[in-house]
Amino acid sequence: MSALTERYEQLRAGVLAGNGQGQRFGLGVLAARGMAAWMTLWQQVPPVPLAGGARPATAAPSGGAGEMVRILAAMALAHV
Repeated sequence: MSALTERYEQLRAGVLAGNGQGQRFGLGVLAARGMAAWMTLWQQVPPVPLAGGARPATAAPSGGAGEMVRILAAMALAHV
């Protein structure tokens, strides 16, 4: 499964759960700008490195605060 497919499935699961997790995975970008903008945005977000050099399957924000700020800034800039 591609990284974009995994991210979309995370977004979809968050929306269906109704717990607000869809926002974490770019629901605002998808709703406001469409699928192409959402895909472009996520392709610009590098994976979050794990300890020991392993890489996660997705780039869902789980790293430090600096990484979270960078991801949120990229999402906000997609609305400009």
